[in-house]
Amino acid sequence: MTKSKTRSAFLTLLATLALPLSANADLITWTDWTDITNTSATGMMGDISVRVTSSDSYINGPSQTECGTNWWTEPDATNPAYTGGSIDNAPTPCEQVGLDSVVQLTATFSSPVDTLYMAILSAGRFSSAYTVTYDFDAAFSVDSDGVGYWSGGNPGGYTLGAGDTISMNEFHGVLAFNDPITTLTFSTSPNEYWHAFTFGTATSVPEPGTLALFGLGLLGIAAARRRKA
Repeated sequence: MTKSKTRSAFLTLLATLALPLSANADLITWTDWTDITNTSATGMMGDISVRVTSSDSYINGPSQTECGTNWWTEPDATNPAYTGGSIDNAPTPCEQVGLDSVVQLTATFSSPVDTLYMAILSAGRFSSAYTVTYDFDAAFSVDSDGVGYWSGGNPGGYTLGAGDTISMNEFHGVLAFNDPITTLTFSTSPNEYWHAFTFGTATSVPEPGTLALFGLGLLGIAAARRRKA
């Protein structure tokens, strides 16, 4: 094989290896909540600003009492609440919007989010069979659910209802909204002592194997150039 043909073959290999770089997005950029009041919450989800507003004073801050506990833990590796579906990383510790009453909320994003994830923490109660329902104005799917911070976590403890509703009994999990979202409105009912949520969006990353093959192609081109010299 001539030098020119060798170089051409390596270029073809490089182009072929580069194709899989758009791997499935499974790392999530979760919202960094910077300000939470009784009626609103604001933060940044990567370079997208997020604002949640309520007409009533029913938002109660980042945690039940203080920001000293990671409520997004997954104590049962066989039933992970947040990483049992298509995503790899649970929400950021100490980053959540808490709710303590019946409320209607509107979340506004500074630019459309192609795949919006909503992690939910301890909605409803398992031991007392107390159900909390979220009613959304957009279609969603359940990406994962499992055992969360409270030992009474109830994998599969939810029911999808009419419209875009989900009724939950001690639900810890992630919902996925697959259509571009700029605003999302939802209501909660009935009253419960405390449950919480946060938002995230997918970050595209290449698979490790793809990176290795890509590097191999670069090394091949370098070797061909050395031989030509």
